[in-house]
Amino acid sequence: MIRPALIALAVTAAAPALATPPDRHEVTIPRMSHYLEWQAESPTSLFIRADTGRWYRVQTEAPCPRLMQRPQIRFIASPGDRFDHASAIRVDSWRCQVASITESGTPPHAPHQRPLHRR
Repeated sequence: MIRPALIALAVTAAAPALATPPDRHEVTIPRMSHYLEWQAESPTSLFIRADTGRWYRVQTEAPCPRLMQRPQIRFIASPGDRFDHASAIRVDSWRCQVASITESGTPPHAPHQRPLHRR
């Protein structure tokens, strides 16, 4: 009798630790053809500043090998010129699918990072 009660107590106490943290709110970037600038953060993420002045962090589904170089980049938006999780990034000849887009603050300007790429 005590054993099942202890197991139930242990499971209840562990539940908050097992819960995953809530995801940041997914957003879309409107009027993507009018974006202002972008900056690579890693092979799987970059920052984009929209024509509204807001910054967004874009995460790709898999590493985009040439993103950290000085690539030719093209943003493939969804219909209606919206950049969302169904969009993609073409970096040189590589197609990188977008996994998520969240609002962000201004990207960090670490010494090892390249300057922002402006349109």
